[in-house]
Amino acid sequence: KARSVIKDVARAMGVPANEAQKIASLIPQKGPGQMYTIPEALEIEPKLKALVESEPTVQELIKQARTLEGLTRHAGMHAAGVVISEGPLWDHVPCFKNGEQLVTQYHKDDVELAGLVKFDFLGLKTLTVIQIAVSLINARPDRGEGNPFDVSAIPMDDRDTFSLLQSGETTGVFQLESSGMQELFKGLRPDAFEDIVAAVALYRPGPLGTGMVKDFVDCKHGRQPIKKMHPLVDDILVPTYGVIVYQEQVMQIAQRLAGYTLGGADLLRRAMGKKKPEEMAKQKATFVTGAEKLGVATDKAEEIFSLLEYFAGYGFNKSHSAAYALITYQTAYLKAHYPVEFLCALMTADRDKIDKVVRIIAEGRAWGVEILPPEVNESKIDFTVVYGAPPGGKANGASNGKSLARRSTRIKDPLLPKIRFGLGAIRGAGESALQAVLEARSSGPFLDLFDFAQRVDPRRVNKGVFEALVQSGAFDASLLARGIPRSRAFAAIDRALERSRSATKDRESGQMGLFAMVAPSASRLDEYPPAEDWDLREALNREKQSLGFYVSGHPLDRYGTERIRDIEGASSLATMDPWSKVQVAGMVEGYRERIFKGGGGKIAFFTLEDTSGRVEVKVRQNQIETYAHVLTSGEPIVVSGKVSFPMTDDSEEADAAPREPTLLLDEARFLADVIKQDTKAIAIRLHERKARPDQLGKLGEVLRGSPGGCPVQLVIQLESGSEAVLSLRGVRVEPNDGMLARLEKLFGEKVAELR
Repeated sequence: KARSVIKDVARAMGVPANEAQKIASLIPQKGPGQMYTIPEALEIEPKLKALVESEPTVQELIKQARTLEGLTRHAGMHAAGVVISEGPLWDHVPCFKNGEQLVTQYHKDDVELAGLVKFDFLGLKTLTVIQIAVSLINARPDRGEGNPFDVSAIPMDDRDTFSLLQSGETTGVFQLESSGMQELFKGLRPDAFEDIVAAVALYRPGPLGTGMVKDFVDCKHGRQPIKKMHPLVDDILVPTYGVIVYQEQVMQIAQRLAGYTLGGADLLRRAMGKKKPEEMAKQKATFVTGAEKLGVATDKAEEIFSLLEYFAGYGFNKSHSAAYALITYQTAYLKAHYPVEFLCALMTADRDKIDKVVRIIAEGRAWGVEILPPEVNESKIDFTVVYGAPPGGKANGASNGKSLARRSTRIKDPLLPKIRFGLGAIRGAGESALQAVLEARSSGPFLDLFDFAQRVDPRRVNKGVFEALVQSGAFDASLLARGIPRSRAFAAIDRALERSRSATKDRESGQMGLFAMVAPSASRLDEYPPAEDWDLREALNREKQSLGFYVSGHPLDRYGTERIRDIEGASSLATMDPWSKVQVAGMVEGYRERIFKGGGGKIAFFTLEDTSGRVEVKVRQNQIETYAHVLTSGEPIVVSGKVSFPMTDDSEEADAAPREPTLLLDEARFLADVIKQDTKAIAIRLHERKARPDQLGKLGEVLRGSPGGCPVQLVIQLESGSEAVLSLRGVRVEPNDGMLARLEKLFGEKVAELR
């Protein structure tokens, strides 16, 4: 295609990549998935024509590109296409090896002309997600053995499922994660399964570009009259409100209106799809003749044939669409009725894809689901659901997670389910190490770090696994209750490993230590070396280092970023119009600079992560030096920029998936500086148990160490439930990151409220 060939030729000629991109971007787009050719672009785009006439290098580039345009760029392999032949494949078609795969060198259409049979076998990970969710649902405490959940037996008119589909809150629902599909369903407001089938068929570049989708939605809701075609066939179009959506409808109309056999109607459908003039002329004559025999006027028959010819180019196979729509409905049903089990299944299926897990965690928290860190005595390999109340019993917990967003009231499960991270999500913990942990745990729960070390095999569970388990919070349940923070446990790892090697040596020599003859007990506190507590930021960073994402909190939490004017969540950018100006606060991940060959300059990329998800950010050359110190600081930042949906080579294809947004950076600032400008006062909230004289004295030291202009209030939460508010006269501070970190280290929780 035009843009691709220009960039490829430019690379061969040594033209800098940024210049090649500028030239390629001058090729206009006809519509969704359609690109003008280079000759057409030279006619309609004066900037391209002027560049060719004024720049000899560009003139040569375009000359060579025109020669190559339209040729096969590379040997591709269909991901699901399987060819079956009688006898060795190479006796029928030329072949080549792609790794271990034997692949035909013919295009898919030529393969069929050569007499071979081609099948498409589509493997959907969503089927695995459904299977995992069903197994989790059947393991719920309130489901008896004689009442298994069967996803194939769910009602197809479930009100809650359609309410979910209409809301657009369909993250994780098959096919409905893109912003375009969510907007379509919000406008369509489906209330029957047939609507889902039609929406799946319509949401493609062709129908979207013709206005068919708008006609369908408007006709469904009575904003536009349903068009009638002919009394003989009007009932065929009732399910799709007078719009020809499916290939099967084209075949049915030809059969009923023009007397075609179903086999003949299928040949008509194929001919219309291929748009061969001579074949279409024959089919039109056959169609009109057959319609006349059934009493249809000639001019009406010709009009209907033209309509069929137009819609056949965009029609979709209904059986394919219905099968996909069924999976869409099933996943929507699971999310509507068993959201925790469904989200847990998604996390298990995508545990090796950090971006997706981050998005699912954000979705879970938005629904009010508590996400628990891995726990060495509770976690399995995969993510699991834990319940806070037995059937008919009282809840063993205060609430069903912390409500962080708009939909927390959606979950009204008396079992108070939470999602527990699996040990398999811990980085650096391979299958052998995890199996060793589970084998050792089978004899009883681990009492603490040293008991764990004595029972696992140090040849399979090395120091890296110990560090990852401690930093991820996997030992918190057994250690924090005894007052041992993660920092002290981390400092004790070398000592624990010595104990592990010694215990293994004793076991292998057949010796048994004196204390192994009695019931095991937790180690003494003094066996954990003293160590300075990690503040919240360090604890979270180490947690992310072990897991790849934040679980117990987020560095943005201490600021209350909802107070920043015009702030957007990373996950919301996909629903915005291209070139919208936004501000996003988050943490920088994976900052990298790329230098172009041939003196083309450089560009930088990074991922910005907030509590809702992630977005890729692009930094132009002239901004790198200006903002590099901000972007590489490791501190929370605010990025101002424009939303872009990049056009890539793949997106020129007709069936390309919706593009993920990119944020083009205009400015980057430290979040602390932005907050400082907006903060007018600070309130420090303490429970009366922590408002002891010694603690208040330390609080005073922290406040005096950060002088500034913001007044401070001390809010004491009393045991009675009321509050005492004290204005600290003469105390004015600067709400910087260091002060907030010292407060968190002092009181062990988020106590500063920036107002």
